[in-house]
Amino acid sequence: MKTPFDLLGLPENATDEAIKKAYLQKVRQYPPERAPEQFQKIRAAFEAIKTQQQRLKYQLFHHEPPSLNALLEHAQQSGTPQRPTVELMTQALAESLNRPPK
Repeated sequence: MKTPFDLLGLPENATDEAIKKAYLQKVRQYPPERAPEQFQKIRAAFEAIKTQQQRLKYQLFHHEPPSLNALLEHAQQSGTPQRPTVELMTQALAESLNRPPK
């Protein structure tokens, strides 16, 4: 299944400006009058990732969930006390979300 980033031909770390530019290029390539189905897919992809907040929601809810074992292993390797800090768990979660989707 293609992601919104795939449909727009963008990397997952694309900026708002790059996303808007790619969207407009795709709309010119697939106008709604000539390719309504493709246009709907492009529009939905753009709506899903057009702002930083929406990209974060997409990454949190549409990616494979992070591996709990990987998060715990990361926490143990960091040499922190038994109870990891919020910052450490946030960093481990962010790193696990940046892995390529399967």
